[in-house]
Amino acid sequence: MSDLYNSIEELVLELEDDESGLEEGRTVAVIPGAFRPPHIGHVSMVQQYANRVDEVVVLVSSALRGNRSIGENSISAEQSRQVWQELLMDRGLSNVRVETSPQPTRASAILEYIGDDSPLEYGTSVILGVGNTGSDLYRYESIGKHAKDGITVLPVSENAIQPVAMPSGEAYRSSDLRKILDEGGDADAFFGEGRTASIRSMLGLDSPIEEMSAMAAGSVSGPAVKKKKQSTYNELELYKEVLRLLMKKGIHK
Repeated sequence: MSDLYNSIEELVLELEDDESGLEEGRTVAVIPGAFRPPHIGHVSMVQQYANRVDEVVVLVSSALRGNRSIGENSISAEQSRQVWQELLMDRGLSNVRVETSPQPTRASAILEYIGDDSPLEYGTSVILGVGNTGSDLYRYESIGKHAKDGITVLPVSENAIQPVAMPSGEAYRSSDLRKILDEGGDADAFFGEGRTASIRSMLGLDSPIEEMSAMAAGSVSGPAVKKKKQSTYNELELYKEVLRLLMKKGIHK
């Protein structure tokens, strides 16, 4: 009888250990958005959560085609993911992961990630990443109720983040950023010093023809620039190079 009692007691203790392990499971911050494109304001939110949780998952939703474009260029979820990688590259955040979601909205991306087919382990606590202003607080509270069994969504308002402002005191707005990029302006204030050119390239905003045209315009009306040794073009040679490129593309015959 004592052996049976001891076996039962050991089993109970094991079950209690398992339950305590579940209660002390990982905490994951899920930050959804279109991020067309991401900027320093978004990165600041990720950093704040990364210091508080075990892992941050950035979910880039697949916005409808033509939505949030720069000129005639639609920004894809994959392009946004690449920009995220560039912005996070030197931040030292080893617990941040950026994923693309097939869902077209933040709400549907969250529901898919925490719902019945969630990849999260049983016992995981989830923080839905959001700023502490705006209507998303109430929307996310409602979404959190649809998490699958074993996933606990922590109170949204208690875990919301204070958005950072630009040095000017204004908010970081993606619409302002897209306008700057569309006009060919310097967007380092949104991306970090020296990053505008590389990110424009990631977003497909530059082309060889545009670069050649810019070089031609600079040679005609731009300020005097000290030439590098490899730059042996004169105005006539540059014109010929542009013409050859146009003919190659079938634009001029």
